[in-house]
Amino acid sequence: MNRRDALRILLASLAASSGGLPHPAYGQTRIRRLVFVTGAPERNLGEWIKGFREGMKDLGYQEGRNITLDYRYGGVSRELTNQLVADAVASKPDAIILQAGSVHAAAAMTKTIPLIAIYSGDLVDGGLVKSLANPGRNITGIQLMALDLVGKRIQILKEIVPSVKRLAVFASPNHPGVHGERDASIAAAKKLGLSVAYYPVNDLQELEAGLAAARAAGADALVAFPDGVTNTGRERIAAFALQHRLPTVSGWDVYADAGGLVTYGPNMRASYRHLASYVDRVLKGADPATLPIELPTIFELIVNQKTARALGVKIPQAVLLRADRVIE
Repeated sequence: MNRRDALRILLASLAASSGGLPHPAYGQTRIRRLVFVTGAPERNLGEWIKGFREGMKDLGYQEGRNITLDYRYGGVSRELTNQLVADAVASKPDAIILQAGSVHAAAAMTKTIPLIAIYSGDLVDGGLVKSLANPGRNITGIQLMALDLVGKRIQILKEIVPSVKRLAVFASPNHPGVHGERDASIAAAKKLGLSVAYYPVNDLQELEAGLAAARAAGADALVAFPDGVTNTGRERIAAFALQHRLPTVSGWDVYADAGGLVTYGPNMRASYRHLASYVDRVLKGADPATLPIELPTIFELIVNQKTARALGVKIPQAVLLRADRVIE
C-alpha cells in the first residue's frame, strides 16, 4: 500500500467516525459566532449598521459562510436590554458587539467574552475601562465623545445664526462624560458672548417639559447632546424647534435627518464601518485589554436646508461649501 492509499483510508476512517462530516483540520472554516446588542431601537441604527456590515464584508467576513451575526435590539426598556445582553452572554459567542446602555450591562455580566463597543459617552468616566490607551479589561472599541467637537458645534450655530444669544442645552444627566460636555459648552458659549441654560432630561416626558421650560425662559436656540434620550426624542426636538422657530445643533447625522438645522460630529456610518476592524483583530487573537480605544477621525457637517427655509434662516455660503451633505 502506497502513502496516498494509506492517507485516503485514514481520511475515510476519520469521516466515518465523525458521522461523515469533514474535520475542520482538513479544510472546513470554523464559523465564528457574533452577537450585536443595543439598547436602542432598530430605527436609530439603520444606516450605521449598514456601515458595520460593509466593514465586515471588506475584511472578508460573510454571514453564513465564516461568521454568524445575531442582531438584538432593545429600545423598550432597560430590563429588556439587560435580558438581551444576558441571553447573548449565555450563548457564549466569540465576541459581543455593543452599543448604548448594553455596554454597561455586558461589562457587569462577563469578564471573559471579548466586548467590542461603540460608545457615545466617556468610557473612562463610565468606569468601563482604565484608560483609552490601555483598557485593562475585556472591552475595546470606539468612543464617539470628543469634547473639542462641542465648541465647534456652537461656533457653527453662531456662524449660521449670528443673532443667537441664549442657548438651551438638553442632555441625559446619566450619560458618562456629560459634565465635560456641559462645561465645554459653557466655555465655548462664553467666548462667543452667549448664555447657556442646561436642561437635564432622563426620558421623553422630561424632554417635553424641558423644551417648554426653555421656551418660556426665552431660549433662542437649542443644543442637543447626542445621547440615548435626545436621540430617541430627536423628531420631537426638531418639531418643537420648527414650531417656535428655534435653530438647533447636535452631533449626529440622524438629528439633521429628523429635521434639526445642523449637525457636526463623527461620521457615524464610517465609525460603524471602522468598528469591524476591531472585530477582525479580536477574532484573530488580539486581547481587548491591550487594544487601544479610538476616537473618531472622520467628521461630517450636515445642513438641513429645508429646515433653514422653514425657519427663515439663510445658510451662509461658507457653511454650505464646507458641508458634507445638504438636506434639501
